[in-house]
Amino acid sequence: MSVLVLVAPGSEEIETVAILDVLVRANIAVLLASCCPLGLRQIRASRGVQLVADCHLYELPQEEFEMIVVPGGLPGSECIRDNSRAIGLLREQAANGRWRAALCAAPAVVLLPHQLLGQASVTCHPGFWAQIPAAQLRHERVVIDKGARLVTSQGPGTAIEFALTLVQVLRGATAAEAVAGPMIL
Repeated sequence: MSVLVLVAPGSEEIETVAILDVLVRANIAVLLASCCPLGLRQIRASRGVQLVADCHLYELPQEEFEMIVVPGGLPGSECIRDNSRAIGLLREQAANGRWRAALCAAPAVVLLPHQLLGQASVTCHPGFWAQIPAAQLRHERVVIDKGARLVTSQGPGTAIEFALTLVQVLRGATAAEAVAGPMIL
């Protein structure tokens, strides 16, 4: 099993790369899948950085993923929100009780419109706090809802902390500490 990270034109590059890098440092297999509507693997991220995905979403191998992660950024989050295959995978992940994670705009832009937050406690970029139901919104940098098996975070500045939290929920605190130490955090 591995972790699937969804990316689209306009996804936030710091978030995307931090997630990939930290998970790889933890020896977790990661698959970066493009949700580009044109079927392209190479995408231009939100600040113009070019990223190349391992595959397109429609070329995914048939496997179950330990976790599906959605970085933020606009219009990347909107592109993922509008991709029926991406939403189908996220719905299946939730229905099977497997981990999901989203940060920055993604909790509000991707998960909320498709009722993929449920009653989970969540955070997101402060610019989207007003969209999250008040009873669910938390202001912490990273929020883990173990019952919903959902991890959320606020933005580029929380991306490494978020990614280390993903390692923690998948492989334990010792694994996360082993990755964080050499990174001088």
